Amino acid sequence: MRPRHRHRAFTLIELLVVIAIIAVLIGLLLPAVQKVRAAAARVQCANNMKQLGLALHGFHDARGGFPPAHLIMPGGATHNWTAQILPYIEQDNLYRLYNFNADWSAHPNDSGVNQHQIKEFICPAAPSGRVGANNRGILDYPAINQVHRPNPYAAHLPPSDPSFVGVLGKNVFRTIADITDGTSNTLLLAEDAGRNQDWEMGRRAGNLPESGAWANPGGSITISGFNPKTGAIPGPVAVNGCNSQNVYGFHTNAAGGLFADGSVRFLSSSTSLDTLIALVTRARGEPVPDTNY
Repeated sequence: MRPRHRHRAFTLIELLVVIAIIAVLIGLLLPAVQKVRAAAARVQCANNMKQLGLALHGFHDARGGFPPAHLIMPGGATHNWTAQILPYIEQDNLYRLYNFNADWSAHPNDSGVNQHQIKEFICPAAPSGRVGANNRGILDYPAINQVHRPNPYAAHLPPSDPSFVGVLGKNVFRTIADITDGTSNTLLLAEDAGRNQDWEMGRRAGNLPESGAWANPGGSITISGFNPKTGAIPGPVAVNGCNSQNVYGFHTNAAGGLFADGSVRFLSSSTSLDTLIALVTRARGEPVPDTNY
């Protein structure tokens, strides 16, 4: 007769030990995976802004100036810079459907064209699935061109400018020569991600009245800063305080910025309000060392 071999089974204690080891390994692995995802999202975000920078410079070369962030047509229709650069981000078909003689929020623009979500306009680190009013597509990289007044938290407010203090202005096609502060020291765009959701200091606080629609010329950043003590604007926190027309990103302690020379740099959450204002003004003569942001 053939001998019988008894197969030794795992004891309950051994099984629990194996499960515990697996749990520890997963716990060690998850932060690493999250860091890799965050790094990849940051790279893609920078690439999006880089593409927008190339488009803005392509427009500048073809038209003799950067597109206005608030374009007013002879008939009174208003438009954002985003509609003007569509051909430069391979959106020729959408550009042909867009009617500059009608307002951005009127037919036919608001009856299909504005509902297209353009991937270069969205930060991959920001919450997904967002849509604006009337199902409009969202923009996470608006022009940064105005300063909230009055602001007791800013020591050096620039003089008021009806055409906006930033490069992408109101009904004016500014040139590189107009940026006397230097293109490497002046912002064109900055992250204001997460709209139409309301985010404050890393926490969701409901929804904003502004939808952040990419076609809306009223969605530009007006620097005010955020006050975490009162939950209101203005305030001392210039970057990542709140996303209500302020600089706000979903990267760790940073938000992206596109400079007028086409470079993309990330602004630290510790950037001061006065430094941010200096980076926005185009011709005020403020030196801004890289270490300030």
